Amino acid sequence: MMRICGGALGALLCVASTSRVVTGPGDAPAQAAMPVVRNPQRLRASEILERRQPGAARKVRFEWDHVPSAREYVLTGQWANAVSWAIHSREYRVTPRNATKWDGRRVAFDASIPEGNHSWKLVAIFGPRDAGDFENPTALSFDVR
Repeated sequence: MMRICGGALGALLCVASTSRVVTGPGDAPAQAAMPVVRNPQRLRASEILERRQPGAARKVRFEWDHVPSAREYVLTGQWANAVSWAIHSREYRVTPRNATKWDGRRVAFDASIPEGNHSWKLVAIFGPRDAGDFENPTALSFDVR
């Protein structure tokens, strides 16, 4: 069984799919067509050095290898800082229109993020129904000080 999940604006929809086997005289086993869904193997983040006001958010560039036939990516982050320890979160839908770089090999996306302990997840999105493997995202954790 393969589980394919898709989400739009925070909603999550999971559909379980199984192979169908036809048995009978003269029938060959048949499998239902299932899309190949995978996420980038690595997610990297680096700080973009620039002048900024004290206490202002840092600009970070997220980079990953482009997954063939992915039409967008969902980049979701959670973080806490030492002042409040409250969990904050943010989600970006990265497309060719808002990406810093998008070509056949690499995708880059710049975001301003505050200080704190960060945990980010990345999911590749396929097809018109927002299919993506949300159960196995590419993950990255880091501190911004």
